[in-house]
Amino acid sequence: MAEKDTANTGATSEGELDRLLGDLRALSGDMESCAVLSREGELLSSSHGPGVERDRVKAMLGALVGLAGRAAREDGRERAAQIRVRTEAGHLLMVGLDDGSTLVATTALEARSGLVLYDMRNARKGIEKAIEGERQ
Repeated sequence: MAEKDTANTGATSEGELDRLLGDLRALSGDMESCAVLSREGELLSSSHGPGVERDRVKAMLGALVGLAGRAAREDGRERAAQIRVRTEAGHLLMVGLDDGSTLVATTALEARSGLVLYDMRNARKGIEKAIEGERQ
């Protein structure tokens, strides 16, 4: 699968968040795309190609993250830490970040989604630092 460049869609310092997502995609070969959605619902960074409408991505991810949060609260939890959704086309994976932001990735159906989630959890701290640097 060809590597796509990450495109800066928010105000990230020197593209640090874009670089981290690019590194994550390079590490996790089963990952097709990834993005970071802020706790406010802003698309901070995305690896989606130029043909993808970023407003649609933002809206869809915002809706999914909202549903996951609601389900977690109904289950007595503060937030969803990790979500895996299997679809006909593949997997949608979400990992909650400490600041309320969400790291989201997509994979093909035959992908090793557990390994992708592992890579996402390992990348979490660096992504959280990049987001925090933006807010200071």
